[in-house]
Amino acid sequence: MVTLSDMLLLLLTFFVLLISMSSFDHGLMTEVFGGPRPGSSGVLNRGTTIPIVIPLEESRREILERRDLVYYRRLSEPLSRLLDGLERRLGKALFRVDVIDGNLELEIMSDELFGTLDDTLKPRGEGAIRQFGGFLRSWSGIIEIEVYTDNFPLHTPRFPDNNVLAAWRGERLAAVLERNGIKRARVLLAAYGADRAVVVNDTPKHRRRNRRIVFRLPGWVPVEEENS
Repeated sequence: MVTLSDMLLLLLTFFVLLISMSSFDHGLMTEVFGGPRPGSSGVLNRGTTIPIVIPLEESRREILERRDLVYYRRLSEPLSRLLDGLERRLGKALFRVDVIDGNLELEIMSDELFGTLDDTLKPRGEGAIRQFGGFLRSWSGIIEIEVYTDNFPLHTPRFPDNNVLAAWRGERLAAVLERNGIKRARVLLAAYGADRAVVVNDTPKHRRRNRRIVFRLPGWVPVEEENS
């Protein structure tokens, strides 16, 4: 015999089933019992799966670097002449040239351009910048100049810190370029000082590596491709 309490229990169970079925996620059950999808962890989180993001392909970033500089000589005849001249003045190991995201970058060690803890350009350093200015006369875009130092604690009346030294060196470079026909308004200076070191400043060799000047011509590759 079914008692009243049994009947109420059955009715309660029936209503619970109705409620659970009304919120049933058929898509979720298909995913769970039909096997995990590619890119899904299969871990449930409030009725959804937690995806593992796997990019189909890495974002396109063109980074071209050649120690022998042969590749860059082929890109442009004016660039080829510039690199040959800088090699004669500074030596092959004293500068770097890259094409990064279509931007031409030329990096020169500061010790080859400036005196120690000073913003005075050495004769060969000024000659190298004049030569670079000649190359830039055929470039109508912006010239970005980034100046870096090591972390040597610099405290002098003229240079209270490395950022001030970097700023003055940038101004000296811009002045030489201006004397060689490059309008000052086209030059963007950034004095980073000891920030953004490429290696740890723990040895004289590493500190020398961090003392550098980077010249950047944004959008250089597309222009060269149009002219080729």
